[in-house]
Amino acid sequence: MSEYIIETNGLTRRFGKHVSVDHIDLRVPEGKIYGFLGANGAGKTTTIRMLLSLIRADEGSVQIMGKSLQHEREKILRNVGSLVEGPSYYGHLSAYKNLKIICKLMDLPEKDIDQVLDIVRLAPYAKKTVKDYSLGMKQRLGIAQALIRRPKLLILDEPINGLDPAGIQEIRNLMLSLCHEQGITIFLSSHILSEIQSVAEEIGIIQNGKLIFQNSIKELENKRRTKLLIETENQQEAFRALSSAGADVVLQDGKLLISLTEKMDQSRIFNILQPFSIQHMQELTASFEDIFLTLTGRDGSL
Repeated sequence: MSEYIIETNGLTRRFGKHVSVDHIDLRVPEGKIYGFLGANGAGKTTTIRMLLSLIRADEGSVQIMGKSLQHEREKILRNVGSLVEGPSYYGHLSAYKNLKIICKLMDLPEKDIDQVLDIVRLAPYAKKTVKDYSLGMKQRLGIAQALIRRPKLLILDEPINGLDPAGIQEIRNLMLSLCHEQGITIFLSSHILSEIQSVAEEIGIIQNGKLIFQNSIKELENKRRTKLLIETENQQEAFRALSSAGADVVLQDGKLLISLTEKMDQSRIFNILQPFSIQHMQELTASFEDIFLTLTGRDGSL
């Protein structure tokens, strides 16, 4: 059995001559929140639609929970909940009655409704008509509709779109508790870097249909390593001394740009540079936005 709950190989979708999703290989570990980050139009929703079998792929394969989506679609989708492009509901009915209808349609036990409403913190408003809900409450109802089938995997497409800060915090806390307390793997699509950063452990970045980065958030954070920008009396000699000591150093506009690591910390660098008389030093730490721009190029900014 694969360690990945979602695994795609060469997944591709074209619309006419436009390649919306271009041979992507997703690797989503089980039991984690995977952030799928990209600008609007990058191919996120098209990917999600293929994962949910709402549209067919032109090329490639999808494995979910170790099974082929092409061959075992119904068995897989029974264990997948999703919220794509906003929730659907009957506004004149209560949250409880909305969930009751889903249970009837899907032949699910109604005894789980109260518990699901409690999980999404809507139990106190279970009998209130949905049209009177805030946008955040409607989003949580959409997630409750996805949870009623007791999924192992929850796919959420831009769940915080249009929410106020309180609503964003509610959805964020809900995702963390669903993953860490209920053991549900969450595949979260967003165009907001800070949102992915605040909840995800793994991240995939898509740009123009291509997956340009996929790894842990920690790996992305490693790219944020602090650097020192230093001027000395003899830059060339200082550069050679640092290089031969194993430092990650480049000459940038006549200054030494040195990456700090565990082995090459600030005190070791100062030691090496002692004979060269340091004249000026500046500490630089890249933000996540800087890293994103480095990965995507300036035109890929969110």
